[in-house]
Amino acid sequence: MTSVDSTLSASVSDSGPREPVRLVIWDLDETFWKGTLTEGGISEYVQAHHDTVIELARRGIMSSICSRNDPDRVLPILAEKKILDYFIFPSISWESKGARLAALVEAVQLRPASVMFVDDNPSNLAEARDRVPGIQIESEDFVGRMLADPRFKGKDDSKLTRLAQYKLLEARKRDEVQHSGDNSDFLRSCDIRVYIEHDVLGNLDRAIELVNRTNQLNYTKKRLPEDLAVARTRLAEQCSGSHRQAGLVRVVDKYGDYGFVGFYVMRNRRPDPAPGLANNRLVHYCFSCRTLGMYVEQWLYDQLRRPALEVVGDVLTDLNEPRTIDWIRPVSSVSEATAAERKVAPEIRFCGGCEANSVAHYFSAYCDKVSVTGNFQAGALFVRTNSCFLLLSATDHADDKAFEAEMTLLGIPAPLLGTGYFQDAPEGTLFVFNGGLDPYSGYHILRHRLHGWELHFKCGDSTDFVTTPPEHIDRLVADAKSDDQRRQIEFAARHVPENYEVGCERSLEKGMEELARRVPKGCKLVILLDDERKRSKRTGIKIKPERVRYNEWVRSFAERFPYVGVAAFADAIHSENEILTGGNHYEREVYWRAAEKILEVARQLPPKESSESCAAGFSAHLRSEKPINGSAGTGESAPHIQERFPRTHDVFLGEPA
Repeated sequence: MTSVDSTLSASVSDSGPREPVRLVIWDLDETFWKGTLTEGGISEYVQAHHDTVIELARRGIMSSICSRNDPDRVLPILAEKKILDYFIFPSISWESKGARLAALVEAVQLRPASVMFVDDNPSNLAEARDRVPGIQIESEDFVGRMLADPRFKGKDDSKLTRLAQYKLLEARKRDEVQHSGDNSDFLRSCDIRVYIEHDVLGNLDRAIELVNRTNQLNYTKKRLPEDLAVARTRLAEQCSGSHRQAGLVRVVDKYGDYGFVGFYVMRNRRPDPAPGLANNRLVHYCFSCRTLGMYVEQWLYDQLRRPALEVVGDVLTDLNEPRTIDWIRPVSSVSEATAAERKVAPEIRFCGGCEANSVAHYFSAYCDKVSVTGNFQAGALFVRTNSCFLLLSATDHADDKAFEAEMTLLGIPAPLLGTGYFQDAPEGTLFVFNGGLDPYSGYHILRHRLHGWELHFKCGDSTDFVTTPPEHIDRLVADAKSDDQRRQIEFAARHVPENYEVGCERSLEKGMEELARRVPKGCKLVILLDDERKRSKRTGIKIKPERVRYNEWVRSFAERFPYVGVAAFADAIHSENEILTGGNHYEREVYWRAAEKILEVARQLPPKESSESCAAGFSAHLRSEKPINGSAGTGESAPHIQERFPRTHDVFLGEPA
């Protein structure tokens, strides 16, 4: 070994532990083969080196070439030896190697520390180290020891999947260089499709690999344990629960399938959501550099409605940079047959309760826009929206300045109540509704005495601000988390009893009829029913008779309207273990399956054929109606549904979902 050789090797060894190698860049003359092609020719084609390249590929480790040679002479030789297809991004020219190595590392989108350059010439190795800081370097003598070195353990890829994916990237990069116009024009020509696989548990190992191995596009960098069994358990836990969404991101374009290149886990319950923002925070958000430059990571972030994200360390794509990404489309399958399917609707609008975001999350591949109205936290107040009466009231007062002013006083963002649920809906819109509160007459809806609008909100374990004892209010004020919340509670405690009343007679049938009539022409409505089982910490799983009777009635009600269908959580639950404590709280997979059931029902429904007049001020109209679900006022039920609801007042009494 020369002194330069020794110096180079020592400098590499002294730099600390070296990373596993993901790409080997080969010199050819006197390295891959013996002899110099242009000076006497190849004296020996080294079969062992040929076999090493193939074995590296089977371990998922790529090989490339950086050689000073004539490509018209080299490429036919490699093709004849049937080894050319095992090299990615071969660089064969008479230009200096340093610049070409830097360009090659950038093209394959790997960190230099995971790349090794092998060359017999010490000056070439020195140039590589200077132009590509961090790159690993070795002389040709190392090749015989390469496969036994722990850095080349790799991962079984006997099907050469990784090689095939890099070949796609190579073809794409070649066309990108030749394409005229700016990069966005090229991207639009690629037909880039994104499929989200929500069966994360069935693909845990790939998700773990993305979390632990990605760097330049790993935004959260929350690594998992290296022990695979422990990592599987940890990630499965992070993906479970009623307030979690997760997905693996698969990308396909006209060049082929890049496989799963991204992964995310998102949780709900960010406090005090602003209008239009998802109530979500990203736990994991990471992408392989395999699709760098497509901006899939920024497109998906917008699709997820820009959830809260704490970016750790440096990343290559700024998600906040203004960029119109119109070259990517979501698909429900990677197969060509289903990729061309028409969307279920141009827009899907979901109004429900705590399940709203969890279900609606899975609609994005089937429509151009998803709008969600669901229960939310507004400062100290927990606000419910999952009742036909609350939704009708919100839509009645969509443009009511007095209503907007009142909500501002209470600290409740009016748009989150569903004021625009039916407004300006494009033809073909699918409306989804879950009335989790409607089976119960025991919940406390507040009605404004003068204006008639209806609300449901509470603070802590209080039922409302009308019947709550003063000493209870005092405790809520004392327990407030901030001065703003304390002032909000104090204002509500004064204002609500003076202006609102609790409890009123209402007809569920009239309310649901009005909801169905307000569906615009050319649109559809799917009613989502809660499961009849409920789990509590004290009693475990029990059947809720209120839900049984309500679900039975809704199914019969929907038959009267051709454009109204019914989907049920019961059809999405595979095991009672998936039912969690609370109202309609289930494991993440249940919401995914429920979304699929809703879409299945929607596909079979005809759109509404004609526009029917909608009653204005429906909340006031309800004051004179008799309730079918019992009320605190009379306990009467509508005569024509006595057979379905043989009991009256106590049929729907209970805690709301």
